Amino acid sequence: MCALPKCGKHLTYDAKVGTDTYVGEAAHIAGEKLGAARYDATMTDEQRDSVQNLIYLCTDHHTIIDKVEADWPTSTLQELKANHEKQVRQAMEEAFADVAFPELQNAVSWVANQAPAANGSFDLTAPDEKIKKNALSNGSRHIIAAGLTSRATVADYVEAEAQLDPDFPERLKAGFLEEYYARRKEGHKGDELFELMCAFAQRGLRRQADKTAGIAVLIYLFEICDVFEK
Repeated sequence: MCALPKCGKHLTYDAKVGTDTYVGEAAHIAGEKLGAARYDATMTDEQRDSVQNLIYLCTDHHTIIDKVEADWPTSTLQELKANHEKQVRQAMEEAFADVAFPELQNAVSWVANQAPAANGSFDLTAPDEKIKKNALSNGSRHIIAAGLTSRATVADYVEAEAQLDPDFPERLKAGFLEEYYARRKEGHKGDELFELMCAFAQRGLRRQADKTAGIAVLIYLFEICDVFEK
């Protein structure tokens, strides 16, 4: 959803839009270059392009906050971002309780066309240890903690699928690992990388229940294998 209250537009990262879905834009809170709205000369380029300085908006509101800069100072946008992300986390945490096999099946339907992973392990790693090693913030930690409540359901689903298709676990892992290493190669890390992986887990899904199931699968893999550094 667009981060501005009462907008109500459903946003997507890709160009597959419909009557109620629009391509979203990661808008800079403090402008990315000299002369841009709310430009802060004290910030580094890395800080300007970090997740902390980006707010997800529809194209209309992205234009508005930049053209009517006086009405949208940095402090106001930072507050809107914080409130929006808090609401999203709360909604996601509540939705994990409803994750079941049908939602998981929808969330990982793409696995059927994925080649199995060549190697790697499914050794259990303490989530706290991986969170620290990957420099994830409390916001990401809360999502991971909530997602772990669905761990048993996801594990049961993967085991059931493996009975019919022995390669299913490795194909599932391979898809996430391919995306993970591609994003790392681009230089993404920490919360930014985690958010990109969350977006990957939800791609093409419209129902919130299915999107939450996709996140539950990502968090399951976060704990048990080398999706994110051990």
